[in-house]
Formats: sequence, C-alpha cells, structure tokens
Amino acid sequence: MLKRYVLKPVYLQPHLGFRPATFARTFMSERGPSPPQLPKEEQEEFERLQRIAQSQEAIDAYNKEIEEDHTKESANSPFLKTDIGGFSPEFSKTIPEFEGDVNPKTGERGGPKQDPLRYGDYSFNGRVTDF
Repeated sequence: MLKRYVLKPVYLQPHLGFRPATFARTFMSERGPSPPQLPKEEQEEFERLQRIAQSQEAIDAYNKEIEEDHTKESANSPFLKTDIGGFSPEFSKTIPEFEGDVNPKTGERGGPKQDPLRYGDYSFNGRVTDF
C-alpha cells in the first residue's frame, strides 16, 4: 500500500540575538519634527485668521482697496498691465519650415518645425540651450 506523506510547515526557533522585524510604525505627534504647539486660545485665533485670509472675501476686499487707493500708482502703471515674461516684437512666433506632422527632410513625426541645429546650437525662438 502506498503511504501518503503530509508535509507540515517547520517553524524555526529564533536565535536569542535575533529579533523579528516589525513593519508597523507608530505615528505619534510627539515624535515627529514639528513646531511647538500653541496654547489653545492662540491656536484657535491662528486657525480663524487662516480661514479669513484664504477666503474669497479677503481677496476681494484687498483688490477693492487697491482700486480705491489712488496713492498706489504702481498698481495702475501701464508697465504692469503688459504681458509679464513676454518677448519683444523681434522674437515673433517660429515660422515653420514645413506643414503637417512629418518633417519631409528627416521623416520625423511630431518634431520641431524648424531645424534646431541649424546654427550649430540647439535654439528655439532665439534662445540657445546646451545639451
């Protein structure tokens, strides 16, 4: 007759110097780096002021104050009404060398419309990037 063997898992006894790793981590507010806690009254006032500062009402009140106060000439300056970070007229949009998605010279799909290495540097709209 054929005997059936049942394999039982073998548990090794840990060595005296061995401690199993624990993956659970305890999170306590006292252990982590943080600023010292405020007294309860000051914490409530801080949270109230934060809510007010982040509300739309505070933003609208500030904008209205700037519009009404004519001593702040810089807010009405035409220089601030221009596109910040825009280019001067000499840096107009790139004029494409070809139409469509495929470059007829290289066969590249979705690449730049002008050859970026035309002048020996990688340039786009007059700005050069080393690579």
